Formats: sequence, C-alpha cells, structure tokens
Amino acid sequence: MSYYPKSLVRFFPIYVFALAIPVFFLISVLLYEPKGLCELMRAGEGLSMISNVYTFNIIITFTILLAAMSLSRVLLWLLRKALAMDMYKYCIWCMGEIVVCGAFVSLYLVLMARGDGGWFGWLGRSIVSIGSISIFPYLILTLFICAREKATAHDASADARLKFYDNRHQLKFITEASSVLYIESNENYIIVHYLENAIEKRFQIRTSMKNIEPLCEQAGFARAHRCYIVNPLHVKSIRKGVGGLNFADLGTGEDGIPISKKYYDGIAAML
Repeated sequence: MSYYPKSLVRFFPIYVFALAIPVFFLISVLLYEPKGLCELMRAGEGLSMISNVYTFNIIITFTILLAAMSLSRVLLWLLRKALAMDMYKYCIWCMGEIVVCGAFVSLYLVLMARGDGGWFGWLGRSIVSIGSISIFPYLILTLFICAREKATAHDASADARLKFYDNRHQLKFITEASSVLYIESNENYIIVHYLENAIEKRFQIRTSMKNIEPLCEQAGFARAHRCYIVNPLHVKSIRKGVGGLNFADLGTGEDGIPISKKYYDGIAAML
C-alpha cells in the first residue's frame, strides 16, 4: 500500500482521471441505469418548466463532475511536491473528490427539487450514488498506471545510464544510476556524488536541481532536502539527529544526508 506511482500526478494521467469520472457517470446512467442514480436524475420532475428534466439533470451533473474533477486534479498536480504524496494520502484525496462532487451535485439537485428533502438528504444520496460508480474508474486507472509503471521500471533501474547536461544542454557526465550516492546543490552548480571502483568521487556541473529532477525521478531517486537528492538503493538507515532533523546514512563515513519533514514520508516509503 506504501508504493505510490508518481505517474498518477503527471500531466496526462491528471486529465485522464478528470475525464474518466464524468464519462463513467454518463455511461452508467445511460446504459446501466442504476436505480439510485436514476432517481437522483429525476429531481425536479413536475416542478420545473423544462420539458425533459431527466436529460437536463444528466447534462448538468456531467458538467459539474467534469468541472470539479478538473479543478481537483489540477490542484493535486500543483501540490504534488508539497504534499509528499503516498498511496494513503492519495486514497484520502480520491475520497475527498467524491465528497466534493457529491456536495456540488446535491446543491444543484436540491435547487431543482425546490428544497424538498433538504440539502443533507440529497448530499448523502449523491455521495453514495456517485461513489458507487466512481470506484470502478478509480480502481481500473490506478491499477493500470501502477502496473505500467512497474513494467517500465527496468528502463530506469539500477543498471540504467544517466546523462547529465549543463545549463546550455551540453552533455557533461554519464554514469550508471546504481553508482550515484546522492546529488547536492551548491549555488549555481550540482555535485554528483558517485562510486567508482568502490571509491566515492564527485563531479560538478553548472545546472540546477530543478533541471535534473525529472531525470532523477526516472532513475528512482528521491528528493530528501531542498539541496539534496538521494539514491534510495544506498540508504542504509534513517536516524534522528540533533534538533529532531532526520538523516539518511549511506554507509560512506559521512555525517549523512539531511531529510526534511516534507520529504520524510516519501523517502521512508521507498526503503
């Protein structure tokens, strides 16, 4: 459960999820016609001047779900680093999406019903109905992305070669991913700490952490601190130092790599 595929918060899967939930709602209500959901879509029948209330409610509900899911997934993408997301937090986020979608849908339905039944009555029914159909696209897409990421993990595994470029996009350094201990930021440079014949060496490149972070993520490295990216393969243990700050020991005789609270859960989940 601790494994968390980072693909879930990349740009393309974000919009796949944003579309999947409202599209699956549309397919369910039109093809399978679940009783509870169809009853919701009849809210306002006999009270509105609209000729086909059922169809109108479906269209509006689809639009609400699309808007709510799009906003939620964009927010998830923007906060992906700040949240230090793991699978538990992601599941809570998904449940929150269902609740939010249900809240907005119930607000619309209670207006269509002219207040009959009250907002809380419609809220409970909306959350149950939307949640019962949304669980399928959530599970299918999440399992698919997990399986795909694990299947392609070999391409970025320990025997992959990493190519480091400078600010001018000139190739400066190539090494095996498994040999990299950690990467350190030093003003306008990054310093790659790596092993060569069991001896620790360093290579300095004029670039930024921001530029190399995508490469490091593909290699399975993890951000440990604002100034450090570490290779989890070399982390022997995590210890608490003076002042409550955590450190990752790499077994190289150094003091260890500092781990910020922001990144602690992500590092611990990879060990």
